Amino acid sequence: MSGLVKSVVAPLSLLMLSLFQITVAQARSDELIQREIKAQIADSEQLAGARIEVHAEQRLVILTGEVRIYEQKLVSERIAWTTTGVFEVDNELRVAPKIPLTDTAIERKVMEIVITDDRFRAAGVNVQVSKGKVILTGNFVNFSDPTALKHKVAEIEGVIAIDMQATFLARLGALSQGTSENRDGSNVRPVSSSLH
Repeated sequence: MSGLVKSVVAPLSLLMLSLFQITVAQARSDELIQREIKAQIADSEQLAGARIEVHAEQRLVILTGEVRIYEQKLVSERIAWTTTGVFEVDNELRVAPKIPLTDTAIERKVMEIVITDDRFRAAGVNVQVSKGKVILTGNFVNFSDPTALKHKVAEIEGVIAIDMQATFLARLGALSQGTSENRDGSNVRPVSSSLH
């Protein structure tokens, strides 16, 4: 090889190798990812009795099967997402309660959760239920409150889906346009978000 060809080929070869390097997470086989998720699901007390199939292809994990309560669907998805090497999760688990509740009974149980927790009561949470799907709206102070509410509602047998529409009240040090005064005298500004 001539000197010119060597001077071009060597750096080009290094560039190609660096472009095609893969991380440890990417190198994990779909079979290993699938096995690890299945083992974690089998070890989870929260998922006892759930019938969950795990499929992995090109780091995409698909969860299928049946769970009794919506919280089990959330837990399964969290296990899949936190497994090293997973790039995407498609949660197709179906919620099939053993003893389905009427929408009125579900709404009553959700309202019990809301009125017994100061955070949710102060947020003015509104609850709508239709065919087991719960829609929650509220004005929350803390960003973790809607997620906490969602997990409590997900434990109610009969809930098959939850749509959380949260507005967050960001605390401000000084008055500005669009703010109002909180009970403790601090100023608040609404910030909208939607959690599904």
